[in-house]
Amino acid sequence: MKKLQTLSKILIGAALPLLMLLIIFFSVKLASGDRAWLKREYDKLNINSYTGMSTDDMISAFMQMVHYMKGDADTMDVEVSVHGERMQMYNEAERAHMVDVRRLYGNLTAAQYIVIALAVISLALALASHRTKAERKSILRFTAKAALWSIAGVVGFLLALGAWAALDFDSFWKVFHIVFLDLESSTFDPAVSRMIRICPAELFFDMVVRIFVFAGGAMAVIAAACGVYLARSGKNGQNAGVPGGKAR
Repeated sequence: MKKLQTLSKILIGAALPLLMLLIIFFSVKLASGDRAWLKREYDKLNINSYTGMSTDDMISAFMQMVHYMKGDADTMDVEVSVHGERMQMYNEAERAHMVDVRRLYGNLTAAQYIVIALAVISLALALASHRTKAERKSILRFTAKAALWSIAGVVGFLLALGAWAALDFDSFWKVFHIVFLDLESSTFDPAVSRMIRICPAELFFDMVVRIFVFAGGAMAVIAAACGVYLARSGKNGQNAGVPGGKAR
């Protein structure tokens, strides 16, 4: 039984950081599909003269890109009016780039189910191997502490990425695309790319902030709940600690 208890703690310790990252992925899903927010952004940015397109056409083009990325649309085909001329929004280079983005998004979607399965297995094993009241209190305290450490680790990692991007965005952008996408096919000239024109840096920045607000809010709620539980449960019984901690 002790071996199963140890295994359950190892699985919980592995699952929790991945669950925190999964919260960020869910926030991306939520933020990228909000037409009302997108309209407010385009109204604020006022780039219609720059793109030569109406706000409604820019929204339709952006949402078609999002639907394709998420697998809800089979093609990138969408017609828009650019300076009064009707045409297909996206060129072949942009379509090829979005094939890579769609593949990455699909891989992340598949990974989310693996993370959820790992969390369910670790929970089931924890319940099966911790049967007494004292043992369950111990594993709950361990989980709460591991969650706090996971949140701290993920937030620290994101802050480091944010600092890197703020100090040297070009290198950050290149490394991101080298690791996850094809760098050469991800580089576009705004003079010829309508995709880049409807996705200015300000739009991406505001969306990233929105994603971090959603994810940060969720993690703050989890951290608060864990802190309250640890404070109320006190130090009676076994203190499981975090990975590498000592029992009391």
